[in-house]
Amino acid sequence: MGGKPGGDLWDKMHWGVGLNYGYSLPVGRRLNIDFSLGLGYMTGTYYTYKPIDGCYVWQSTKTRHYFGPTKAEVSLVWLIGCGNYNVKKQKGGAE
Repeated sequence: MGGKPGGDLWDKMHWGVGLNYGYSLPVGRRLNIDFSLGLGYMTGTYYTYKPIDGCYVWQSTKTRHYFGPTKAEVSLVWLIGCGNYNVKKQKGGAE
């Protein structure tokens, strides 16, 4: 959990910024495998608590700064709809 206890939504926010790159590999007429990788920066304030006598007692306030991979994804995509399919490429440059 991040941000100040109580307060409003703006007090609890963490934020980040990044770039994402993706590639779609056709494996069938209506089937693709998508790959995606994201790199970015995230920061925010969070609080640490320790359970003492059945209650969580505040221990410290920390700020986290992270730069590096933020997303890695592999997806199986089924293409639906009329005319939405992978066109098979001809070899030898013929169209």
